[in-house]
Parts: sequence; C-alpha cells; structure tokens
Amino acid sequence: MDSLAPVRIRRPLLVVSLVVGLLFAIIGGWVLSDEEDSYRLVGTVGSIGLNKVSEGSVLASVELEDASGRLISTDSWLGTPLVVNFWFSTCEPCRREFPVLVAADANDDRIRFIGVNINDTAEVATGFMSSYDATFDNFFDPDGRLTSAMNIATAPVTLVIDAGGVVRRQLTGEITGLALSEALAEVFPS
Repeated sequence: MDSLAPVRIRRPLLVVSLVVGLLFAIIGGWVLSDEEDSYRLVGTVGSIGLNKVSEGSVLASVELEDASGRLISTDSWLGTPLVVNFWFSTCEPCRREFPVLVAADANDDRIRFIGVNINDTAEVATGFMSSYDATFDNFFDPDGRLTSAMNIATAPVTLVIDAGGVVRRQLTGEITGLALSEALAEVFPS
C-alpha cells in the first residue's frame, strides 16, 4: 500500500466525532457563560424574551420629559418606594393592564406610581391616562434613555423599586392585579 494514499474515515466514526465535539461546545459554553450577561426570565410575568432582567440593578440616572416638555431627573424619584411602568397607548397589553395600575395607585399611598411612556406624544398619553382616571405621574422617554439603560426592549414592563433605587422585581408583559399585589407585598411588606 502506498503511504501517500488518502485515508478513508468511516462514516460512523465521523458522526461520533461530530456529536462529541458538539457536546463539548455546548457544555463548555454553558459552564463558561457569565450569568451577569445571560438573559434569564425566571420570575417574570408574561416573559418577553427581548427584555433583560433588571432585578438587583439600580434605577438609571437619566432625564425624562414631563407632559410640558421639562426635563426631570429620575434621581428626584428616589427616597420613596416606586412602581415604574413602561407603556404606550397603542400597546394592547398596556391598555389591558392600565386599570390594574390605576387601582393599585389609588389603594396604596406608601408607593409612588410612575408611568414612562415610550412612544406617544404628550397629548395622546395625557388623553389616554385621563380616560382611565389615572392620577400618577407620567414621563416621556422619546430617545429611549431610561428604557435603554434599564435594558427594556418591549412594553409593558413594570419595575418595583425600593426607596434606594434598587429594582426588586421586574414584571414583564401584561400584569394582573394578583401579580402586582403579590410583588408589592413581597417587596414592601406591611
């Protein structure tokens, strides 16, 4: 036999080699992954895979517009427990959950409720809020400063934030009254 003849690899050996290599790649990637950069959705409501979980992070310090166009720093929100809801008026889940937020705001004076509108004009958002008799503050994030800083890609998202500005719960997707009351009771027990 000629020493320069091509080597024949048997098909079963090739398949086994590919499977073993693939397993090493998957297991190695899993073992070496950094959980800080992973996208886990444990504990969220209506998980939307594009939002990175913000629990444990600090509320970003940015300026948002109020309905009259004035810039307000999110730092001014600190010092009291917060529920911050990211929404817009043509988002169907946002529309369905809005009465839940309005009712919770009316029934809990320990917590400040804040809306962050990510899409509407001030006129549209104000009209929408009035149709639900919403009285909580609403701010606008037209450039996505806060939305981006908090790794939010889709709405609705509701953040439950302690008085020091740490996000304690993230409720992603349409919330129910039960989900919100359970999160509030867990984070801010009476």
